[in-house]
Amino acid sequence: MRTILIASALFLGSTLLFGQSAEQHPEWPGKGLLFVGTCYQPVDRSPEQIRKDISLMKQAGFTMVRMGDLSWDAFEPSEGQFEFAWFDQILEQMNQAGIKVILDIGGSPAPIWLHHKYPSVNFVKAQLCILRNATWTISAIRLIAST
Repeated sequence: MRTILIASALFLGSTLLFGQSAEQHPEWPGKGLLFVGTCYQPVDRSPEQIRKDISLMKQAGFTMVRMGDLSWDAFEPSEGQFEFAWFDQILEQMNQAGIKVILDIGGSPAPIWLHHKYPSVNFVKAQLCILRNATWTISAIRLIAST
């Protein structure tokens, strides 16, 4: 127990020694201010809706958004075929509006083509039933609409 307490104290102390400060980051907001933003999923929005969304974010004083998660199926609609131009346009619009973007990794859930080709990526409950989530449904709708 004593070893754990000492290790914890050393760890916490080292985080104070090597922590980041506002002086090292002039782009951070001033003392007492926060970044204001949201997690934004533009993947199913039209270009006009996206322009309106960004305008509303700017009017609301948003300074940051997190984007990219839940977009794997849009980034890679079929195996080995990557499409980023649509996302690049949104990043540019955010930049023009003065809104910084935290780029999230498009991960789980995987695109529907991956589930078909590699069923082992499916989420399966203990009762052996496959879980279908919102992204699976959205991917299926996109796949049907594109054919």
